[in-house]
Amino acid sequence: MAAAEGKKTLLASAKTASSKFSVEDISLVVVEGPHQGKELRVETDLVRIGRDDWCDLVLDKDQWVSNIHCECWIDERGIRIRDLNSKNGVLLDNCPIFDAYLRPGAKVKIGSSIIEVKSHNQTREISISYHDSSGLLVGKSPKIRKIFSMLPKLGVRKVATLLTGETGTGKTTVAQAIHQQSNEKDGPFVVVNCGALPAGLIEAALFGHEKGAFTGADARREGFFEQAHGGTLFLDEIAELPLDLQPKLLDVIERRQIRRLGGTSELPVDFRLITATHRHLPTEIQEGRFREDLYFRVSVVEFEVPPLRERIEDISLLIDKLLLSLSPQSDIKLSEEAMRALKGYLWPGNIRELRNVLERSITFLEGNTIELDDLNLRSLQSNTQSMTNALNAAPQNTQLSSSQSSLLPSFPLSNNEGPLELKAILAEAEKTLLLQALTETDANVQSASKLLSISPAWLYNRIKKYDIKIKK
Repeated sequence: MAAAEGKKTLLASAKTASSKFSVEDISLVVVEGPHQGKELRVETDLVRIGRDDWCDLVLDKDQWVSNIHCECWIDERGIRIRDLNSKNGVLLDNCPIFDAYLRPGAKVKIGSSIIEVKSHNQTREISISYHDSSGLLVGKSPKIRKIFSMLPKLGVRKVATLLTGETGTGKTTVAQAIHQQSNEKDGPFVVVNCGALPAGLIEAALFGHEKGAFTGADARREGFFEQAHGGTLFLDEIAELPLDLQPKLLDVIERRQIRRLGGTSELPVDFRLITATHRHLPTEIQEGRFREDLYFRVSVVEFEVPPLRERIEDISLLIDKLLLSLSPQSDIKLSEEAMRALKGYLWPGNIRELRNVLERSITFLEGNTIELDDLNLRSLQSNTQSMTNALNAAPQNTQLSSSQSSLLPSFPLSNNEGPLELKAILAEAEKTLLLQALTETDANVQSASKLLSISPAWLYNRIKKYDIKIKK
């Protein structure tokens, strides 16, 4: 393929945020199915195919296609198609594929549609931006670039959006980026942390109140719903909203009308709704802490903001952006040793923790280069060391299956037969620790996460990854 001969010209460094590479110029052509004849010229590094109207290749007349069926990534090797857990899969020569490169002339079946990769017998240059249009977000990892590609499409559609992910991943910044790329960008951006509102005043804070509505209501006050009129309302930590208030929020979302406390008339409100949580809402629904009907209304579009440990390649760009905001007048750099240490850390506190580390480092910095000792990594490594100690001190009566115990190597390592599967060993060690923590805490996720010095969201993620069944 011509794509294989393309040479990537990197413009990206810690200070720039884009790159370009040459690939074969191709189109995706529907050659069979309800959309026969439809063609999409591939001009960006990511293309989505599905029924949703914000996909790049929309197949809304094909009932066998999922809402977001698959995605195609473009790189120097060509076009790479990935099935996104679709209901009916992606077929190549009648064989299901999940992640594969396609050559020109290849035909894949998606639903009842057949799509051909058509070459235009020439090369084209693909530009990749490592920041979103608002300039608030940076990153070169595929997970964050997927978010970049979604934001402009969300901006022109006023759909309720749910951001999930661990604490400190930057969900508020993503919400700001959506707002700044939306039709409501000239309106207010109102941030409400549902977990920080006083228990007795949450309803008044959201809906507002008239003078004399309750003791202490000395004047009329607009609530957050009214304040967000014509703009965006961002409800952070929505899972913390009391159960008795959730139907009232649902009513506002559906009718776009509110009534202040002590008021007699309804007022129209119009805003874009973005919500966020670090909790696993399906679990919250199962345990009776969150309404299922509200979940469906706030998650018309739902996506996860990835933790920092899953986007290590973004750390250099993030550091430069953070240092610029923390010390705009200084040209501060990091030594190679300091950078390696930061890239090797797990970051349980995510971007918020990274910012704190940098802010602490430059507070007492002499000169303009952050060295390893300036990072005070001893405190950072304590969490990692505690995990190591937990492994060494694991109870002897932990029940492991024969397949699990066979993955644990003996020492010295050279005595083991064949090469060691390090990833499998680490995965089993992690799963064993999770199971032990859940057993010791009677399957209480909050207590188990504290026992392991990880966030509940991270634990929920691992429970899902290892298909751990929680039985209380």
